[in-house]
Amino acid sequence: MESSRSIAELKSSFIRTQVRILSESLEAPEDWRSYAAEPSEEDLSDKVVGEVLQKFNAALKQHNRVVYSSQAIQHVSQQIASLYWSSISQATREVTSLERGVDRTVDLSSHPNITQLPEELYDRSTSEDDQLRYKRLRERLANLDSLRQQRQRRLDQLRQLHRLLEPFNEPQNNIQPNLVTRDGELIRELEKMRMLVARVSGRIAQTQTDHDGGGDASYVLGSEQKLAALLDMD
Repeated sequence: MESSRSIAELKSSFIRTQVRILSESLEAPEDWRSYAAEPSEEDLSDKVVGEVLQKFNAALKQHNRVVYSSQAIQHVSQQIASLYWSSISQATREVTSLERGVDRTVDLSSHPNITQLPEELYDRSTSEDDQLRYKRLRERLANLDSLRQQRQRRLDQLRQLHRLLEPFNEPQNNIQPNLVTRDGELIRELEKMRMLVARVSGRIAQTQTDHDGGGDASYVLGSEQKLAALLDMD
């Protein structure tokens, strides 16, 4: 039964199963020609493909025998078992020490230590008042720890926002300068546009006046000529 086997035996059996799967011989599917690349010289025959796979399977099995030997599998399984029992022993020692009482050297600001505190003291010599006092202090400590974790998450969020807003500390250098300075490029372009609009408006008004006073023109100007006349470019 699985429950009667040791950790090393279970891990060794698992590794051997995986090695056995990796060592299985590969075979070409029947329709391999339908998705194989076109040969550059001559068509591959089934005999050639079979010989290549046979050599590959032999090399694969030899590789697995060398790399995944019985000694290597046994060594790895023993290491896993050793690490497992070490972690169990460490956790047991911590819980047992806390059950005997809270030592002055225990860091009660640590979240793992707070979660491992027993609900009640197991010392039979402890009075009922001390038991009630311990439960009350333990509950208060757990509430404070929960509140601290909430504040820590909030602090992490604010720090992330602060990092995202760092480029805005110096807007004249980090943000578009033409939007925040008086003599920027955008302001100069707007001034040019105002002057151009004023000139065009004046030309349009003058043209309208000449048209009303002088009658029809003797010739029709093209669109480019009209624009040049408005801008006084001729």
